[in-house]
Formats: sequence, structure tokens, C-alpha cells
Amino acid sequence: MVKSAHVLVIDDNEDILFMLKAMLDMKGYRVTIKENTENIKESIYSLSPDLILMDMLLSGADGRQICAAIKADKLISHIPIIMISAHPQAKQDSIAAGADYFLSKPFEINDLFQTIQRALV
Repeated sequence: MVKSAHVLVIDDNEDILFMLKAMLDMKGYRVTIKENTENIKESIYSLSPDLILMDMLLSGADGRQICAAIKADKLISHIPIIMISAHPQAKQDSIAAGADYFLSKPFEINDLFQTIQRALV
């Protein structure tokens, strides 16, 4: 694991945010959570996360479009993105939008940690 890697979690579900933050905190990650994508690029510039964990479908926003915008920005395109979703077509759509990894909801917490470790290498 990258020592105290900084993970930005973007999800519009408070319960999922709380659970992910608690689990990542326990593993020693530094975690920042965002419930929406408002000013997301500015947030990423100022936070400089090592990894972004993002839901594909967010209230009022499409995670695929956000992902594509991040990957199109040379200043932040290097940051790995793990997209999560329960939508059946989500994996193909997320990877096509530029996501580096994908996890299908519901996911096993060990799968999440393994994916994070792969993304941070």
C-alpha cells in the first residue's frame, strides 16, 4: 500500500460514503468525501488525491462524463479512477469513459482494497 495514500470518494449516497470512509480510514488511507460533483476539477486540483473512487450515477451528474473530463485534463489525468455502480451496462460504459478500474455494486470490501492497491502501484 502507498503510505497514507489520499483517496477522494465521490458518491451521492451518505450511507455508502460513511461506510467507505470508515473502511478506508481503518486501512490507514487519508480520505476526503464529496457528495456531489460541484466544482469537482477545482476540488481535485486543491486536494491532489492519489486515487478517485466514484459512483457512476450521481444525482444531477453522470460519473462517466466527470471521468472523461478528468482524463482529458493533463493536470489530473494521471490520477487513477475506480468507478463503482450497480447498473448492468456500467463496466463497459465506465471503461469507455476512461475509468482505470471498475467495481460492481454490491462489492466485497476485500475486492475494493485489492483494486485500490492495484491502482496505487
